[in-house]
Amino acid sequence: MMTRARAIVSNEWLLSTAVAVLCFSVYLTTMCQTVSFIDAGELATVASMLGIAHPTGYPLFTLVAHCALWVPLGGEEILKLNVFSSVVVAVAVGVFFNLLLVLARLADSRKRKRHAPLPREKFFLLFAASIASLVFGFSATVWGQSVAVEVYGLHLLLVLLTTMFFLMGIEEDAGERPEVSRYLIAAAFLLGLSFTNHLTTLLIVPGLAYLYVRSYGISRQSILGALKLLPFFSLGLTPYLYLPIRAGVHPPLNWGYPAEAGRFFWHVSGKQYRTWMFSSFDSAEKQLYYFYDHFSSEFNWLVIVVLLYGVWKSFRLDRMIFWFLVVALIGCISYSINYDIHDIDSYFLLAYIVAGVFVFFGTLGLLHFLSGSQSTRSLALASLLLVALPVAQLISNHKEVSEADNYLVADYVHNVFANTEKDAVILSYQWDYFVAPSLYFQLVRKERPDLVVIDKELLRRSWYLIHLKHRYPWLIDRSKAEVDSFLGELYKFEHDLPYDSRLIEERFVGMINSFVERSMENRQVYVGPEIEPEFGQKFVRIPDGLLFRLSHVVDNTGLRPASIEYRTSSFGSRLTRGLRSLYAKMLTANGSRFLAKNQLSDASVCVENALLVDPTFGPARAIKEQLLQSQRQGRE
Repeated sequence: MMTRARAIVSNEWLLSTAVAVLCFSVYLTTMCQTVSFIDAGELATVASMLGIAHPTGYPLFTLVAHCALWVPLGGEEILKLNVFSSVVVAVAVGVFFNLLLVLARLADSRKRKRHAPLPREKFFLLFAASIASLVFGFSATVWGQSVAVEVYGLHLLLVLLTTMFFLMGIEEDAGERPEVSRYLIAAAFLLGLSFTNHLTTLLIVPGLAYLYVRSYGISRQSILGALKLLPFFSLGLTPYLYLPIRAGVHPPLNWGYPAEAGRFFWHVSGKQYRTWMFSSFDSAEKQLYYFYDHFSSEFNWLVIVVLLYGVWKSFRLDRMIFWFLVVALIGCISYSINYDIHDIDSYFLLAYIVAGVFVFFGTLGLLHFLSGSQSTRSLALASLLLVALPVAQLISNHKEVSEADNYLVADYVHNVFANTEKDAVILSYQWDYFVAPSLYFQLVRKERPDLVVIDKELLRRSWYLIHLKHRYPWLIDRSKAEVDSFLGELYKFEHDLPYDSRLIEERFVGMINSFVERSMENRQVYVGPEIEPEFGQKFVRIPDGLLFRLSHVVDNTGLRPASIEYRTSSFGSRLTRGLRSLYAKMLTANGSRFLAKNQLSDASVCVENALLVDPTFGPARAIKEQLLQSQRQGRE
């Protein structure tokens, strides 16, 4: 019986599968049941309808996620795609387990040992790999990719597979000859494929280049060996062909319109986001501090102690592997801190991979150190303490990551939909809360297809006007003169010609006001609370539900309190705080309007709804107190 149990524990693939299944089981308990924040609605839409996503297009993700929808699981599309993310991240953790074993074997082969590990040594390797993989799988950012549809789970899997096969190729050659190993061919293909999913695949390239040079040197033969890999790398890039082919038939979501050569290059290179790259030293300092300050949220302090020990052990064990990890770590951090965005966590994924590897070496080193004491009891106790590492990760990160009860985005979109008139036009740039998820509900779920939702900030891009021309031709045709006038100036900006930013902004405002004024002739127009006053400035803004209704007159007595359905959530982030703030401000504004008209019962409904969302919101509490005073005076 013991022999059979030992054989099971020593089975690498069985253990890696068990680790992946365990992670997947936990991921399912924290997975969002509907649309989440930021890009989830957009990505679900392009996966469901084979559209074009925001730069860099993510063609591989779009195709693979679309295939995942063919799995007969039941439930709506967003639920299947969220499960797909959980599966992909769990598989990535299983691949990470095998990557650790490849690293250990490579270090062993470079010392010319090349022998089968003793039973105890193999147990240590597999035990350390299991602990490190679970620690990695339950780190906040890795775990966070499993709770809702995103491109980073597939990115994580592809980067790990690429690295693992590359290391296997180095291991097979053992530094003796620069032959084209089958594993290096696979790594080259996977590297190209990974680029078609996410451009930050670039961050692993310096580390892989370092490994290649250290293993084969710089010579005519090694350069020829690398050139032989280029066709396989190029083959991996072929999913990019999806973008111009699909864009040419105008899918319902056609971001960037990459059907033309110039627009295709802009899209895959992320030209739209270049202004956020290397923008300032202050930005880099801020993001670096965030990485440092947030690191203890990714890995608890007990794990960090083991990690630091692992840095020293990996340095002692094999300098090539150590410096490969250092190059990968520094490259990732140096690039990512220069990207000035709020949601930077996913860009540090490679750094967290390196951290997980150091945890492996630290765990392995501790097992070897304690085994030298010849005390079975101390080794058993240490093993139990090491098991506590992933458990501590799971407990400490669960609350931060879990979106199991996050219906905030879906409820918000449905509340906006429920409180707008038929065929209305909505001008907004609440991408994270409303515009992106509305794409999913309108295009995929066919909810309120009569509404015209326009993202004000995307109107600054010429592709978006092409997109609107195909979805709402009447909108563009009615304002053709203003659109053409704006596009004439925008062309200069997009093609890096001398331009007048003041004139561009002037014509931008004029075009949007034309959209509003022409639409008001036969449709109701709403603007989000974030829309600046110069847009729709000829009209009065009246709080109506969660938006402002544009009106020709100040007095609009026909409005009723908003119909609101709101489910509380334990999930907390800057996004949830922002969304709750929007609710509270708009519902309180509704309450103030009704209070001014002496419609006390309607005012009370609005204020109670505001306090349901945010019980601490001061303006709503103040209005409630006024209402209570009015009631007391009425009784007197």
